[in-house]
Amino acid sequence: MNLSVLSYMAWGAGVTVMLAFAVILLSSVLGMGLALTRLYAWPPLRLLAAGYALVSRGIPLLVLLIGCYFSLPYLGITLPVYAAAIVVMGFYFAAYMGEVFRGAIMAVPRTQWDAGRSVGFRGLQNFSTVILPQARRLCVAPFLNTALSVVKNTSLISAIGGWELVSAGREIGERTGELMPTYLGVAAGYYLICFPLARLATFVERNSHA
Repeated sequence: MNLSVLSYMAWGAGVTVMLAFAVILLSSVLGMGLALTRLYAWPPLRLLAAGYALVSRGIPLLVLLIGCYFSLPYLGITLPVYAAAIVVMGFYFAAYMGEVFRGAIMAVPRTQWDAGRSVGFRGLQNFSTVILPQARRLCVAPFLNTALSVVKNTSLISAIGGWELVSAGREIGERTGELMPTYLGVAAGYYLICFPLARLATFVERNSHA
């Protein structure tokens, strides 16, 4: 591959990283809301949150992307490709992030709540000061694993006309006719993005059990 091809693929990789970052950020915020709703909200809201998580995880992301992007204009809602992808993927992965956060919070021993109350913490203060820091440590490894899934699923944006690393590779392959080297380059790009996250997740998981 020449320098221009590599720079074009690097640009596609940059778009993939930025898209993944936006989705991870949105899904984390929504996921924490889902987790807190399922744990502490009014029972009917807990049921709704549980149903949302169940339905979201039971539908392929590609179906949601295509269905939402091409159906929303009929409802008078027209979003740019990247905005639509970030919103749909953010809400989709919120279901997974919600389970990550909920599991981490539930994994904190009940005695920690009692310990916080014993020193005068109540309600939100107890949660934010005593429980949340411990839950944050417990959720890092599964959070990073979910982030890996987000990165790899950004390739689906090409189904609605978006452009990222896979799209860049396809364009280069079609233009040069060198499909095998091009897609090996795409695979290498994803590896370079995902490998540090995978190693960090493994490191955190090992140290959390030490």
